[in-house]
Amino acid sequence: MSAASVAIVASDDVPFFRASVPPRLGGAVDYFFARRRSTAIGARFWRFAADGWASFDAVERTRCARLFARYRLFWSAEILSPADRAFYDALPDEFFIYRGQNGPELPVAGAFTPSLALARRAALGRRNVRYAEPTLVSLAVSKNEVALAFSAHEQEAIVLFPSQAILARAETRALAPLTH
Repeated sequence: MSAASVAIVASDDVPFFRASVPPRLGGAVDYFFARRRSTAIGARFWRFAADGWASFDAVERTRCARLFARYRLFWSAEILSPADRAFYDALPDEFFIYRGQNGPELPVAGAFTPSLALARRAALGRRNVRYAEPTLVSLAVSKNEVALAFSAHEQEAIVLFPSQAILARAETRALAPLTH
């Protein structure tokens, strides 16, 4: 989905993003912070998260993680696209996920992958930027800890509900940086 084609509509039918303005996730996030919790707003938040998470590079993870917790009661696997729902449904009850990143500190609401090979590549860097502290994170999770699951671009991604207990189980391992 191109940035110009994003149009997420609020309950008052005012679009958060217009085709002439680049989308800003923060504007939509502000909307959900300003609303009271309700079934309708909760369902709208999860639809927004499922539809927009993968298309926004600069996801405000910390703020979104707070919303994940705020609207968790309203979460349902029905929010996922058919392809993502099939990926989610195929996940076992317990499994390992991995994350390649720069440094050992885990970002709140960061995306993980079930692919160890993909995580190893991501740990070395991305978008022609090499990481100074390539780190591989592994984590055993339960399916009920998964908030979002994406199967697009042959790079399966999993975003967890925020939980200090979940993150405390993470194991990190420094990798040797590339020396080119």
